[in-house]
Amino acid sequence: MTTTKSANGKNGYPLAMLIRESAHDIWLAGLGAYARAGEEGGRLFDSLVDLGESVERKAREEVSRPIRAAERGVEGARNAVTEVLEHIELLVERRIAKTLHALQIPTHRDVAELAQRVEQLNKTVRQLTRERNAAKKKAPRPAATRKKPTRRTGRTGAQQKKASSTARQKRSTTARRA
Repeated sequence: MTTTKSANGKNGYPLAMLIRESAHDIWLAGLGAYARAGEEGGRLFDSLVDLGESVERKAREEVSRPIRAAERGVEGARNAVTEVLEHIELLVERRIAKTLHALQIPTHRDVAELAQRVEQLNKTVRQLTRERNAAKKKAPRPAATRKKPTRRTGRTGAQQKKASSTARQKRSTTARRA
């Protein structure tokens, strides 16, 4: 601290003088820091940026190691859980299929197989129908024959039935007497 006057001061206020001199010294120190920052500011700033990048890189490496290890652990756990879930799903599907089979309820696969068989049968029927129609067109038609006329008795269906039944009874009665 630079003082030009004694601490006792001439005006009788030594404390005020001391404060004034201290404030002036602080002002001069600020001006010196400002001048030095102006002269060395660019170099100082660049060195601080380099130092910051170095610290950041080291911090990222330190943080990323446990994160990568945790990610590997999570991936392994995820794979294990996926395998267990797939196994459980398979067991549940088998159990459901067994229950449906016991209850004689067709499964999706059974219905699909039946649909495929029905489609195959439809194709076969269409093929046979085409073949039959083709054979009908090629074969000559037989000549029409006349039917023999039936004898009409003048009786209704119920009367005819009753008459046949009576005739049978007469025949069986005569056959027993003889």
